Amino acid sequence: MKLSLKNGITSFELKILGIILMTFDHLGAFLVLQTPVWFGWLGRPVATIFLFTSAQGYHYTKNKKKYLLRLLIGFWIMNLFNFMFSKFLPVEGVELYANIFGSIFLGVLAMHLYDIVKNSIKSKTYKNIILVILFVVGLFALSFMIPTLMSVNLTLGALIFNIIPTPLFVEGGVVYIVMALLFYILIDNKKAQMLVILLFCALFLVSGLSTGNIFTSNYQWMAVFSIIPIYLYNGEKGKSLKYFFYVYYISHIMVIYLASYFISK
Repeated sequence: MKLSLKNGITSFELKILGIILMTFDHLGAFLVLQTPVWFGWLGRPVATIFLFTSAQGYHYTKNKKKYLLRLLIGFWIMNLFNFMFSKFLPVEGVELYANIFGSIFLGVLAMHLYDIVKNSIKSKTYKNIILVILFVVGLFALSFMIPTLMSVNLTLGALIFNIIPTPLFVEGGVVYIVMALLFYILIDNKKAQMLVILLFCALFLVSGLSTGNIFTSNYQWMAVFSIIPIYLYNGEKGKSLKYFFYVYYISHIMVIYLASYFISK
């Protein structure tokens, strides 16, 4: 792939950069061998990059519901693999938890609900606004109920947890969902999008300073470096490999985890 920074970078190239950095991050997270701390540093911009490209993807896609469905199916498949590998091929000291599909799904769903509300205000049909509010409240209520459900009936609680992405239990939680939504609302204002990243990373930094070392453990603030490639984004889609990123995300985690399993034997 030939990358020309002079003309900026496409959404496809942003995603390629994201999966390269993500691979380093997941080697640090799921490989049983000792890895340098900078593997984790490299991974901090990844979620922000993918949340940004999801806003672009939702904005330009013709079939928004199909986009949501792909993300939801990705969430289900990833959870299934996480469960199967953890249960039948356990690795001491390695917890298989990654599933960015849930975060992106809820982020894109928030964009969709935002459009519904915006269009309802324009047309002065407020019934849909009430339905959106009830739906959002219901999702949060379900988030709070899941721990109780698991304590009463572990199978039922785990089933709901793995089938329905909820705001408090997806990767990155509400923070990632809000960030994705803001990227979409500010789709035509890149400077404002950069400010969103700076503000969230400032919060990460303050939180990290109060709870531990910001270079060895609490270094989520390093997501600020996502500003560089996002700033270089030229608004073009680039190559279209719709399912490549879904397949790569699931398969590379499984490969790393399997490597850990065989190394630990």
